[in-house]
Amino acid sequence: PKDLLRFPFDSSRKRMSTIRELEDFDKTEYGYQKRIHIKGASEIVLGTCTHYLDESGNKNILDDQMSQLLEQTIKGYAKQALRTIAFAYKDLKENEGGQLHEDKDEGSKIYKIEEGGHTLICIAGIKDIIRAEVPGAVRSCNEAGVRVRMVTGDNLITAIAIAKECGILQEGEEKDKCVCMEGPEFNEFVGSLISKETKQ
Repeated sequence: PKDLLRFPFDSSRKRMSTIRELEDFDKTEYGYQKRIHIKGASEIVLGTCTHYLDESGNKNILDDQMSQLLEQTIKGYAKQALRTIAFAYKDLKENEGGQLHEDKDEGSKIYKIEEGGHTLICIAGIKDIIRAEVPGAVRSCNEAGVRVRMVTGDNLITAIAIAKECGILQEGEEKDKCVCMEGPEFNEFVGSLISKETKQ
């Protein structure tokens, strides 16, 4: 297989995609030998899927029951301070998403071929190991009267679990939105960031 086009990851997209051209012997279901592979935040990628692969590699319709089970799995991982990444793919039709497969709505960062019809391959849980000095550094800040807060671009449930391990989040603060928050919420909270160009 050969990579033809990549749509990179960024914090607003929460996904990355690669379009691949497959070999003759491995034709896709539409007879057009291009496939898009997508990976990213589990809840985002899962939302684009209509099918999933079972343990035998068979493709099945992603019904409400399975969707709920997968959402519970993501939440279960997040509560254990695991970041989750989902992997999916979609066989492309000729000219799907434009001749070069890179059409998107004006102002959108999401390409049309990334929006739906994917088949979920798996969900992986990743553990970010907290460095040994972090809890002590947080404790020192607190003792000095500086309250440490967490702003995340990841799943908020995961961030809360990590904040507990680091000592940022104390018992009873789980629902305090000023202790742990997502990036866009923080941006709104502080009144956005303003950049001024210096004129020469």
